[in-house]
This record gives sequence, C-alpha cells and structure tokens, in this order.
Amino acid sequence: MTHKLCAVVWLLFVIPSVAYSQNFFQLNETDNEQLVFSYQWRDFDDRQQSFSFQVDKKEFLQPLKRYRGFNRERSQRELAHQLNRYIKQQQWQGIQARLTPRQQSVELVTANARTAQKQQQFNDYKRRLRDYYHERWDNYLNANFYRQLTLPPGEQGIIPDHPAIANEVTPTLRPLIQAIGEQLGTNTQRNYINYVASFIQQIPYNDLNNKLDSRGDGFVPPNQLLYYNQGDCDSKVTLMTSVITQIIETPKMAIIYLPEHAVFGIAISRQPGDTAVKHQGNNYVLVDVTGPAAMPMGQVSEKTKFQIETQQYTVVPLN
Repeated sequence: MTHKLCAVVWLLFVIPSVAYSQNFFQLNETDNEQLVFSYQWRDFDDRQQSFSFQVDKKEFLQPLKRYRGFNRERSQRELAHQLNRYIKQQQWQGIQARLTPRQQSVELVTANARTAQKQQQFNDYKRRLRDYYHERWDNYLNANFYRQLTLPPGEQGIIPDHPAIANEVTPTLRPLIQAIGEQLGTNTQRNYINYVASFIQQIPYNDLNNKLDSRGDGFVPPNQLLYYNQGDCDSKVTLMTSVITQIIETPKMAIIYLPEHAVFGIAISRQPGDTAVKHQGNNYVLVDVTGPAAMPMGQVSEKTKFQIETQQYTVVPLN
C-alpha cells in the first residue's frame, strides 16, 4: 500500500569531503502520520550505501519522550518530599527532611531532645530515614533511567543509563533493524558491525557537554537521535547498542566509558591492529561510532588509545 508524502520534515545534503558525512538524509511524514527515513552514505570501502524504513510517528517518538538529563537539585527536592511524606506516614514528631542551602543533598533536622530517651528515638528515626533515603535514591535512578558511574582514578557522577535506555527503545527500532538486515542478509558479524558503525558515524555529531557531572545534559535517546538527525557520543553509542544487540546475540558486549567519551565494545575475534580492552575474561574490540572520522571496528583515535593504555576507562557489560 502506498501513501502520499505530504510533508518533508527534514532534508539534508552534504558535499562529500575528507570528513565522514552524510550524502543524503530525508525524513518525510505521510498523511497518515507515518515517518519515512531515507539515508545515503559511503561506507568504509567508499561504496555507496542506502536504505529507508517507515514507522508510526506517535509510537516511534513515545518512548522516553519526556527524558531529561540528571539534575541533582531536582532529585534532592523529590527525595526530600518523599522523606517528609514517609515521616508523616509513620506519625513521627520532631523531625523533618530539608534541602541543604545549595540544594545538593538532604539533611535531617530534629527538635531539641530534652531527654536521653528522646535523643535515642531521634537517632533511630535518622537511621531508618537514611535507609529509606538510599532505597528511594536507587528507585529514583532506575525510574528515571540514570546510573552512577565511577571513572579512574575515582571521579564519580550520575549519567544516563545507556544500556537500560537502549533496551527500552529497541522495540521502536525494529523497522530500522529489519532494513539493515535486508541490506546485508547472511553476513559476518564484523561486516554487520562495520555497516552499522558507518551508518551511525555519518549522522551529524552534536558537540555537547560530556563532563561526567553533566554528560547527560545533551543526551538524546536513539529514537530522538534518528528523528533530529544529530547526537553526541553517548547518544550514538546507545543507538549502536540498541541495534547490534538485536542483530548479534551471542558475543559479550559492553559500553566503555572514558573521560568525556564512550565507545562500544564487542567480544569477537581480534584482527591485527584492533584496539581492545580486557574485562572479566572478555576481550572487547572497540567500535567508536562518534564520527565524523571514518573508523572501522577496532580503530580509535590516538587520544582514546592513550586512555585505554593508561587504564582511564570503566567497562559496563551489556550481557
């Protein structure tokens, strides 16, 4: 069944150059609210590649439609509210939760304890509230698709939970995955990885803030990355995760986080020159899908290679 194309939502032409870029991208919306994505680009062997796929607009954009990057002040306001609601439910008197002056954490404030027994009671309240806080904190991170990450030598932060987000969005990407499968058919794992990597690399890179304490500020889920046709390294590696985990099921996979960067890793046979990291017995060959530089599987920038060699990374397994 054919549909009349009534509106062109996005159209982009880029003149080929040394940098890796799209030859052609078009997003059409039909009169029955279908989105038709069309791509053309040159792969790592300088061969012209193209495909298109169609999705229902509402279903495609619905997952994580209201996703927001982590904000500590917002999270602590929510947790303080939950703590005070819990205090009210327990009918405790003389204690409350409130934000610290800079709103970076929650503190527990009690009335003056006039007896040792009352002080002991307040201490018990605080202990139980701290346990409840940690429980609600974990729930808050999970419910909002955040996770804690530690990078050597100990820098800590809250980032988007890229593996969980990839899993959440995957059902909406099945038409894309099917289109890729139709292009490659029966093929090697490396060929599939390089095909998907070259596709994602040619999507324009949006240079957003990737500092660990704010690296979710510019993040967009895979469906929105495709819709807006741009994204940062974290967004692109999440799209790679959504696609490859559905195409290739057996090998172990991971996201490797580095200072201000993230790359995909998959435990398949290494070829000479491949950059890889070893983690828990698995050798993950790296795939950098950031672009615009054309980097086949196993190739990374000198900066990334240095960070790998000096152990400046954290591995988060996907399966």
